[in-house]
Amino acid sequence: LGRAPDALASLEEGARLSPRDPEAVSALAVAELATGKAAEALAHFERAAELDPDEPSRLTNLGTARMMRGQVPEAIRAYRRAVALAPDDARARSDLGTALLAAGELRAALPELERAVALEPERATFLSNLCYARQLGGALDDAVRTCRLALEKDPKLGSAWINLGTALAKQRDYDEAERAFRRALALDAGDPRAKANLEELAELRRAAPAPAPGAP
Repeated sequence: LGRAPDALASLEEGARLSPRDPEAVSALAVAELATGKAAEALAHFERAAELDPDEPSRLTNLGTARMMRGQVPEAIRAYRRAVALAPDDARARSDLGTALLAAGELRAALPELERAVALEPERATFLSNLCYARQLGGALDDAVRTCRLALEKDPKLGSAWINLGTALAKQRDYDEAERAFRRALALDAGDPRAKANLEELAELRRAAPAPAPGAP
């Protein structure tokens, strides 16, 4: 209902009354994260994981909170534990792959992201993450194909348009790349990634060698 302060107060009281209930503590952490209280959320996600150590969702939430605090190695440990407990959990696989990418571990990330897509092939965000990993690895044709598939699933996924544009720019298909970046910007006029990519694309175009005389 858009009444975040009231919701937070209610969840704080619930956690106070049931301090050993992992769901109560986790629900409070989710609300804290949504209202910008990342440090408080992390402490409560850690507590929820202590209370319920064998529940994968507690660990994926903990990993997400750690990622938001820039604690990438710690996030990877939480996600690895979640995957060990639930190897067919597509979200845990995708989260682990994304965290590994953030750590610069592309070779380890790719199989996790591929497994996430295999488990949930209709999830556009998983496809977009895989597209990003593939373009980082230089598999540009595969990256473009994967991003286009993501956009078939969800044409409004801005990150997929940005990832597509990046892969196309690396292929020097600057016109198509610009169209992709502008589509992302149309979806979210305040997205700094789309603006930055359009600026970088303009620089690439200026730096590109002029065609030879008589060339088509």
